[in-house]
Amino acid sequence: MPFSAPPPRPPQPQPNPPQQRSFRVLLASEFVSLVGDRLAMVALIALVFDLTRSVSVVAGLMLVKAVPAVLLGGLAGSVVDRLDRKAVMVGANALQGLLVLLIPATSHLTVVVTAYLAMSIVNQFFLPARAATIPDLVPPERLMAANSRFGLAFVTAIAVGPAVGGWVADRFGLAMAFYVDSATFLIPALAVATLVLPTTAHRRPTQSRVTLRSLLTATAEGMRHARTDRSTGVALTAATAAALVIAVMSVLGVVVAQDTLGLSVAGYGLMMSAMGAGMLVAALTIGSRRGGRGGGRGRGRGRGQGDGRRSGRGSERAPMIGLLLTGGGLAILPWLTTLLPALACSAVIGAGVLTVQISTQTTLQSAPPDLRARVISLGQSVTGLAQLTAIVLTAALTGPLGASWVLCGTGIATAAVALALSPRHSTPTSATKTPVTASPEGPHS
Repeated sequence: MPFSAPPPRPPQPQPNPPQQRSFRVLLASEFVSLVGDRLAMVALIALVFDLTRSVSVVAGLMLVKAVPAVLLGGLAGSVVDRLDRKAVMVGANALQGLLVLLIPATSHLTVVVTAYLAMSIVNQFFLPARAATIPDLVPPERLMAANSRFGLAFVTAIAVGPAVGGWVADRFGLAMAFYVDSATFLIPALAVATLVLPTTAHRRPTQSRVTLRSLLTATAEGMRHARTDRSTGVALTAATAAALVIAVMSVLGVVVAQDTLGLSVAGYGLMMSAMGAGMLVAALTIGSRRGGRGGGRGRGRGRGQGDGRRSGRGSERAPMIGLLLTGGGLAILPWLTTLLPALACSAVIGAGVLTVQISTQTTLQSAPPDLRARVISLGQSVTGLAQLTAIVLTAALTGPLGASWVLCGTGIATAAVALALSPRHSTPTSATKTPVTASPEGPHS
């Protein structure tokens, strides 16, 4: 029998060189900005505490960062969907770089808080613009892997930024830390300004002037998509549950470390580092997966429809697994009495949280291009609201129930959400079956 060579495999779609460069520059600029954020946070907390000697004021500073996400998230996405994303990213970075210079220019608390609030507001426009750009720079089947690289940059910045901030502040003074932070905005703004980004022809031209009513209408379109698209609804629900865990851990983690485990502040820091290590493992694991899957749809409404159902189930499993890891770890953590199991449990929680964040971000990026920024910013709103709610409930329930039961109850509730989000398999009828030779395009935004 004569030998016949197997048919050649179809070429895998790869980003062209300009898109490869754009992705790398965007990733590098994001890392620089994230390091600057963590650096400045150390200096800002130290400055505010020096000015007021009040822990309550420092806690209020954290709310200043969270409130804009709740109030402006959806509207910010509606604005971004009407504008050029590159211009938004460059302008937002440049404006934040200038605003941060106001902080070392004065010792007046009102000016410091106002500048920080303004930066938080501007950041609500940058985040959906950046996230909505990523799907235009990578092939569909590599979207989740691309998001894992941004997750890796985030985890690395958490590890590096505070240490750099403390060193700069001690060596050169608090003012220098803010000058460095300004540079970490202005340099990425210049870098992104040089990029050649894909055309945004999908964006509908604005035929009438922008009004609050038109923005609210556009925001409602994004919310309607979230209600009607199962993958998007699953992603938002999972992101909300993960945000609850982060908020509860940020409040009660130190209580478990000191009261249950008898650790010092350094021991608490070790537990937080273990969470970071778990996040790092999750980012590397997801990033190394061959052909990391994205969310549930193709680039537009007419593309990738044949694979949407199949890939949607895959994209829904990742947040479910992440929530199970997070919920299980959180339910067990408050009952541990030795350090090594607690560190392992913290690492599992961190891995679960980042798995949820990467997978849900990928799904939200899979919205139709003309809705993408709105859906992404809607995620910012719901997670911000979840964190504020969790902080209030944690403060109210810890007294009567105790920190251990609040943590355990949150973990059990998170695991229950994961089970409720389990993908529902259905046997396709003859009318809905798709041929085996359907388009190989993977999910994408």
